Amino acid sequence: MPDLFELDYFSIIDISWAILALVIFMLIVNIQKKKHRELDYAEYYTINIWMKIILGLVYAIYYITVVKGGDTLAYWDGAIKMNHLFWKNPNLYFEELFNDPDLTLMYKHFDTQTGIPPGWIYRESESWFISKVLSLFTFISFKSYLVTTIILAYISSLASWKLFELLHSYNLHTNKNIAIATILIPSVSFWCSGINKDTIVLFSTIFIIYHAFHILSLEKTNTWKNWIYLFFFMFLLFQIRSFMVTTILVPMILSYSVRLVKKYKKKRFKFYLVRGSSFLIGILFFVFQGSSLTNSEKLEEAAIINKDFATNELYQGTRYDIGITDYSAQGMLAVFPSAVIAGLYRPYIWEALNMTMIANGIEDLFFLFLTVLFLKNHLIHKINIIRKHEFLVFSFFFMILMSYMSGVTSGLLGVLVRFKAPTIPFLILILTININKNQTITKENIINK
Repeated sequence: MPDLFELDYFSIIDISWAILALVIFMLIVNIQKKKHRELDYAEYYTINIWMKIILGLVYAIYYITVVKGGDTLAYWDGAIKMNHLFWKNPNLYFEELFNDPDLTLMYKHFDTQTGIPPGWIYRESESWFISKVLSLFTFISFKSYLVTTIILAYISSLASWKLFELLHSYNLHTNKNIAIATILIPSVSFWCSGINKDTIVLFSTIFIIYHAFHILSLEKTNTWKNWIYLFFFMFLLFQIRSFMVTTILVPMILSYSVRLVKKYKKKRFKFYLVRGSSFLIGILFFVFQGSSLTNSEKLEEAAIINKDFATNELYQGTRYDIGITDYSAQGMLAVFPSAVIAGLYRPYIWEALNMTMIANGIEDLFFLFLTVLFLKNHLIHKINIIRKHEFLVFSFFFMILMSYMSGVTSGLLGVLVRFKAPTIPFLILILTININKNQTITKENIINK
């Protein structure tokens, strides 16, 4: 059986299935569009879906025709081999699906009939998990790489739209600024709409946040469904990038403390107890996260990469250095400012002079411009709005913690632009608060989704 990398991704059959998938999603979009036509932000519904699908396909075609390899094709290769394993022996398929990879079993399960999955994907449990998830899509996409890309892009668009609707309900931003944060950033749609780890990470993160805030709203409608979705996407995220579960959970706790502070504002003892507990949680998080990170394989990998940079000239132009020399908890805390800056604003425009990262460089220049405006105009008033609103408190701490983790663990600019994608919507939300909107910070308008 020929290796998947040698197969023709643009066969007549594959292109035909892709065209059929586009027609189906076009019909779905038109039907759903009618349900949204009375909304004052209906124009963004179609833009959202087609931007994800088009840039997802651009990503797919780029890796097929230009890169001719990379993680995305390796994940797909593993998924196809899993599909072949199912038709050879369903029992072995489910054994692989529900268990961690075991090299002693790989050559027992996979053979010349199924094809052998890429060893470097199979050996890493997080990467092999992606192939296993993608294998489920192979049954409905007829093993078409392009059709699976379209499906994943559509799922990603659903997550973005949920976040858009949640933000619209808070009345803190204009529709245009919400659209910029959730829909209109090209690099996010490019890196997080195709077949890769980052697509699943991004939509899992957004769905977790959406359903968590829906549950915190204490609404009775569909709460049990929200819990199911919440645990499902937390499971996915934990399997792929486990540190992000904590990176979401801690800001969520700090966010909820805002509600408690409001509730006990007139009861001084409880008020200061909640304030103190929130501060303590923050301190404990940094201690816990710093300790766990220094023992993680990801940090060890970052240390190896940084040492490699010192002697390997091939990495010139793609690396970045935040000055880590001590990988202890104290050393990690010392680089906190430079790691956060890297996670928010790099690659700088002069670091992104290649085809895949130029959009990131331009976007980061735009983020720097928004930051200057944020600091320059009505700063105190904006800070007061942020600290009083549950979702903005979450957004701020998630943005800071996620940018720190991205800056510390990436090592390469090409990795950084993918890791930081979940940070970008929340960075924009913080920087584009509309102080002219009338806001009544009540329980109903803080969380009503």
